[in-house]
Amino acid sequence: MAYKIIIFLITLMTLTGCNLDQARPITKLKTTESLVVAWVDSGNLIVWRQGEENPRRVASGGVIRPFVSPDGQRIAYTRGPNGRAETLWIVDVAGTTEFLVVGEGNPRIFRNGASQVGDVAWFDATTLYINTYTGRNADLKFNDDLYRVNARTREVSLILPAGQGGRFAISPDHTQIATVSAGTYGRQDARISVVDPLAIDGATNLLFYIGVATGSEGVFHPHIQWAEDSLSILVAIPDADLIYSESETNVPPTRLWQLPIDTPSDRNLMGSVRASFFGLPLWSDTDTQILYLRRTPQSNEFTIVVADANGDNPSDYLTGDSGTIELPQWLPNSNRFIYTVENLGNVMIGERGKDPELLSQEVVYTPKFITDDVYVFVTSQAIATNGFQLRFARLNQQSVEIGNVGTNIPLFDAVIITTEVEE
Repeated sequence: MAYKIIIFLITLMTLTGCNLDQARPITKLKTTESLVVAWVDSGNLIVWRQGEENPRRVASGGVIRPFVSPDGQRIAYTRGPNGRAETLWIVDVAGTTEFLVVGEGNPRIFRNGASQVGDVAWFDATTLYINTYTGRNADLKFNDDLYRVNARTREVSLILPAGQGGRFAISPDHTQIATVSAGTYGRQDARISVVDPLAIDGATNLLFYIGVATGSEGVFHPHIQWAEDSLSILVAIPDADLIYSESETNVPPTRLWQLPIDTPSDRNLMGSVRASFFGLPLWSDTDTQILYLRRTPQSNEFTIVVADANGDNPSDYLTGDSGTIELPQWLPNSNRFIYTVENLGNVMIGERGKDPELLSQEVVYTPKFITDDVYVFVTSQAIATNGFQLRFARLNQQSVEIGNVGTNIPLFDAVIITTEVEE
């Protein structure tokens, strides 16, 4: 009898537990998106957060260009006289904490009046990477270095010294940073390398190539693009003398390289294309297609070409004269692209094998796509009677006002913050 009672009690407790589980409410999560936009108006830094009624000024005087952190909580920005990025600052979006991180001898080699901040990119919510320029006026040149900046401690650390870093790109999984140094035409080879964010093991060289002529005092850095899986780098390297021969009938090829990170000796020459120096190939985020410009021999006519990632199966998309056509830009995580045609502000969306579509009935200047369908843009005085205006929109939807931005088209940056909340 005692045995049966024990079995009964165990069964009762189990059923009670099941009933409790069934009675427990199920939490439903809803994903929400919030836009943060920063821009420069008359040298002042302005920030707007979706849900707030009005933009706010968070820094005053000499601001050149903003960079919004991935979490939308901080804005890094360059500052200096006459558009010279002589310092780098960081401010929170509320405008309560503003401080200098680069400039006035920090880092030590940064010379006031001679050095400038170059590329700036957030690595995460508290860390960014930069490189620097040296020189004055037309003599400015990249130092091909790399620094890490900590927004919490305000520490600036040298990752790669001059000549060993350069223009850079952070891998999608945020584990590696690719750099490219320009070299010197006819004297010193250029180099593509990869380094971990702390440079613990030093840089690994992936490819050396002959320094490319630019037809000026400037130097050439190819666009470096990470593959979607972060395992390799895609880069288009032109012939060193392409700029002098691109209008000829037999244009020298631009080579398409895939450079694996773990096994650099297995670099893959994917193919080549006859591209213009002024429209070198760009890969889509999906790694499946490229866009480039081809120049008609002995003319100033250019054609937008779409091809497979290795250059195969090229197809002409649009042809126009110099000044009326430029290399399109891929939309994020998409095989669609945007380009301007005929008049500035007339932006089209293109896709291989499909007819182009007008992005918007509004005048659209400097559109920035944050996702494959959300974009921020500047529009004209037709809407903002006292100057230009920033707006945002989703594809095929009515745009929404962000704020008036003065009488000049501003430099701006924007991020979307995604959060999950209980319904």
